[in-house]
Amino acid sequence: MANLLNRFFKEVVGSENTLRDYVAKISSRGDFKRIHNLNVILSSWNNILLTPRRTYLNDPEFGSDLYKYIFDPADEETISSIRDEVIQRLTLYDDRAVIEDVEITLMSNGKGYNVLILAEYEGQRGSLSVDFDEFTFANILTEAGQ
Repeated sequence: MANLLNRFFKEVVGSENTLRDYVAKISSRGDFKRIHNLNVILSSWNNILLTPRRTYLNDPEFGSDLYKYIFDPADEETISSIRDEVIQRLTLYDDRAVIEDVEITLMSNGKGYNVLILAEYEGQRGSLSVDFDEFTFANILTEAGQ
C-alpha cells in the first residue's frame, strides 16, 4: 500500500522539483487537463481572485474583494485599489511565484475591468488575465443567495 501512496505523490501530486495539478478543462482524450509548474500557480491565483471573501466556509477570509470594484468610478484611485487588492491577496495565499507586474484595464462601457498579472517562477514567465464585469457581480449575487 505504501508504494501506491508514494507513486501517487510522485506522479500525480508532484515531486520536489515539479508542481503538478489537474484543472477542470476536459482534454480531447476525455481526461481532466494536467498542468505543470507556473500554470499550477496561475490556476491557484485565478481561484483566489475569483472567490469572493466570506464565501469559503472553511476559511472565510480566503479569496478577494475584487468584485466590489466593478461599479466604482473609473479613476486612478480605483485602479490603485484593485492593484493593491490583487497583490495583497496573492502574496497572502500563494506566494510561490514572483508577481512582476499587475496591469488594470478598465472596460469601455465602464462596468468592469481586466486584471493582467505577469509572473515568474523558476525562470518560467507567464501571465494570467481575469475579467471582472457586471456578469461576474450577478453570478456572485446568485450564488450567495443559494
